[in-house]
Amino acid sequence: MVQLDVIRAANTALFQGRPYTAVFTGATSGIGEATLRAFATANGAHGKGFRAYVVGRRKEATEEILADCSRLCPEGKFIFVYARDLALLEEVDKVCSEITKAETETVGRDSARIDLLYMSQGDFNFSPRRDTKEGLEFRVSLLYYSRMRFIGNLLPLLLASELPAHVISVFAAGMEGEFHVNDISIRDPQHWGTLTVRSHVCVMHTFFFEHLAKQHPGKLSLVHVFPGMVMTKAFTNPGVPLWGRVMFRISRPVLSVFSTPVAESGERTLFLASPHRFPAHRGSGDQPTNAASAGTPNLVVATGTDGKTGSGAYAVDIDGETCHKAKMIEKYKAEGVGEKIWEHTMKVFGVIASGNVWTE
Repeated sequence: MVQLDVIRAANTALFQGRPYTAVFTGATSGIGEATLRAFATANGAHGKGFRAYVVGRRKEATEEILADCSRLCPEGKFIFVYARDLALLEEVDKVCSEITKAETETVGRDSARIDLLYMSQGDFNFSPRRDTKEGLEFRVSLLYYSRMRFIGNLLPLLLASELPAHVISVFAAGMEGEFHVNDISIRDPQHWGTLTVRSHVCVMHTFFFEHLAKQHPGKLSLVHVFPGMVMTKAFTNPGVPLWGRVMFRISRPVLSVFSTPVAESGERTLFLASPHRFPAHRGSGDQPTNAASAGTPNLVVATGTDGKTGSGAYAVDIDGETCHKAKMIEKYKAEGVGEKIWEHTMKVFGVIASGNVWTE
């Protein structure tokens, strides 16, 4: 476990020296809100100001959060971006277009950039399968397709970062397991289930992130995180069966002993943007090191999902430790699953962008 004092030092170092630009999706409650507040707190105490584009559905509720964050960091600029439904790729495209336009108009085309893209939209509930009008299952779209679409749309701004840029996706890192290579859209009812869908989406995260990290050496670090037990409102939302909500209320006192406090989860998630612990892929010509940072001497470079130190694509738990299933990833890699996931995802994006419905 990376100790909290080390994490706080790394978060402080993250904002020293220059302004910072970030995009947050899914930051209007739970871990996302806690991460946004940690971002504002660290920058307010030690930063040089920042712009944060915060995507949400409920403007009034979001503005209350942003007002609190403004008090934590008066020099920060918080911009609310309305999104009706991020399970729809057309809505993701609209939001990304608004962010790109706003950033470019604010600082000019040559200075426009994004240093951090944080994504936690969606939750994994037990309601029946439901496809969007675009042909994608809405939970899988929120947890995978819409997130990868955000990265693709905002990639020019991410690559413009000098840090380099960091992408953080909160879901189920380390849960690589069963993957249906001939049913990537998970349409077969026999493939639909809580655990199988979770592992399926996790595998897709892993290989898509690896591809991007290698495609953009020195420019992009991508971290998929499993937050573990954090006592947020997600345990009591309507998508959780009644029996599950009842069991949560009964067992909450015990679970609290083993859970991460919400505020701490935000600090730990923000830490995943550390360039010292989670650097971008160095490229084939550079030798990775495992040396600690001078500013944070207890930090060492993490091992990526490809088994190499500092490879730019990481799967970690809330403690900041790597947690990918190496043997499972190697098995799928030998079967060419990574290439198939990339090709599938690009094809989905192309079909839906052309105005058609995904049916495969």
